[in-house]
Amino acid sequence: MPLAGMKILHLSKMDSGGGAADGFVRIHSALLSQGHESVAYVIKRNRSDVPAMVDARRLLGPLQKLTWGIGRIWAKLRRLHLKPVGVYDFDTEANFPAEPIIRDARARALKWDMVVVHWAGAFVTAATIRQIAETLGARVILWQVDMAHVTGGCHSNLGCPKYQTGCGACPLIGSKNPTDLSAEQSAERRRIWREIGAVLLAPTEWSARQARESSITGSLPAKVFPIPLNLDVLHPVEDPRPARTKLGLPAEARVLLVRGIDPALTYKGFGLLLEALRLLDAQGVALHVAVLGETGLMGEGWKHITYTELGVRRGDAAIAVAYQSADFFVNPSTNDNGPMMVGEALVCGVPVVAYPVGLPSVPWAEGQVGRVAEPIGDIPALAAAIRIFATMPAAELAAKKHAAAAAARPLYAATYFSEQLTAALQI
Repeated sequence: MPLAGMKILHLSKMDSGGGAADGFVRIHSALLSQGHESVAYVIKRNRSDVPAMVDARRLLGPLQKLTWGIGRIWAKLRRLHLKPVGVYDFDTEANFPAEPIIRDARARALKWDMVVVHWAGAFVTAATIRQIAETLGARVILWQVDMAHVTGGCHSNLGCPKYQTGCGACPLIGSKNPTDLSAEQSAERRRIWREIGAVLLAPTEWSARQARESSITGSLPAKVFPIPLNLDVLHPVEDPRPARTKLGLPAEARVLLVRGIDPALTYKGFGLLLEALRLLDAQGVALHVAVLGETGLMGEGWKHITYTELGVRRGDAAIAVAYQSADFFVNPSTNDNGPMMVGEALVCGVPVVAYPVGLPSVPWAEGQVGRVAEPIGDIPALAAAIRIFATMPAAELAAKKHAAAAAARPLYAATYFSEQLTAALQI
C-alpha cells in the first residue's frame, strides 16, 4: 500500500480541551501533511484552524437532532446516582447515529481505508463504529487514549486490576454488582472489536502493555509509535536566554519546567513533585521552577527554590518557547498513557525526569535523554533524579540536550507516523 493517499476517517469527542484532543488534532494534521485524505468528525468543535474537521452535529436533521439530544439528557438523568471517580465513559450517552457520518463520508469517497477511534466517549459506541466502518469498507483502528479502550468505562484505573478480567463491581462508580454497566460495556466492546478485527495502536510500550493485559483488547494485533509533533516549530535552541527573556525567567538559573496541574488529580503527580522539591529545598539545592499550566500550586516557604508561573499557553509556538527556556523537564505522572509533554520536551532538546510511565522508546537506560525515577511514586527517588540535573555540570547538560533531540526527533516525525499507520493495516 502506498505511503500517501489513504482515506482516513477519525472519530473524536472534541478537538480541544485536553491532551487527548490535542493528540487527535496532531495526528489528523500530520496525516494531511503527508498527502492522505484525512477527515475528522467531532461533536464539540471549538477550533477553526484545522482543515477537514467536521462538526457532526451539523449533519443531523431536525428530528435526528431532537432524538439525539433527548437521548443524551435521559441517559445522564438515569445515571445521576452514580458518582464516577475521574473521567468515565457511559455508552448510553454515546447515542450519535451512524447514518449522518456515513452519508457525509460517502459524499467524499465511497471506500475508506480506516476509521481511527480516538476518545469517542459520549459520542459513538462500538456498535455505531462498527456500522460506520463496515459500510465504508474500512478497518477499525483504536488509538489508545489514557485507558479508555482497555476498560469498561474509566480512563484511569487508579490501581484497579479488573480491566484484565472483564470489569464488574467497579469501584470507580461505587458498584458492588459483578454484572454492572462496566462489565456490560467491557463485554460488548470485547465482542465487537474481536469480530471486526480491530487494531490497537499505542503511543508507548507502557500503554501497549496495558492493552495486552486487558480482556477487551488483549487479543487484538497492536503496534507502538508516538503521536507526531510539528518539528518545524518544536525544535532545540543553542541558547535558552532569549526564550527566558520572553518569559521573564532568570537568565543564568538552572530551570526545571513542569506542567502545573491540581494535586487532587493524584495520578498526574504534581503533589509528589512538590514533596520532592521540598526535600531538595531542605538540602540547599538551588533551582528555578517554571510552571506551565495551572497557577497557585507552588505554595510558600521556599528558601533555595524559586519559581515562575507561566500560566496556560496554547499552540505549539507558545509552548515551544517554554521548552526552549528550560534545562530539563519533569513529568511526575504515576499513571499516564503517553504524556505528550515528554515528547515535546525531548524534540526540543530538553532532557526529561520521569517515573517509568508512558515513556517513548528512547535510550533511558543509558541516561542519555534523561533519568527514570523508580519505583513509581517514590518521592526520594524523584528528588534524587531532579538533583542530578539541578547540579549537573553545564557541559554534561549540553551533551544530554543534544542527545535528547537526536534520539527523539526521528520518532516524532510526521513521515514516520504515516509509515507506521500504513503498516498497521497489514497486521
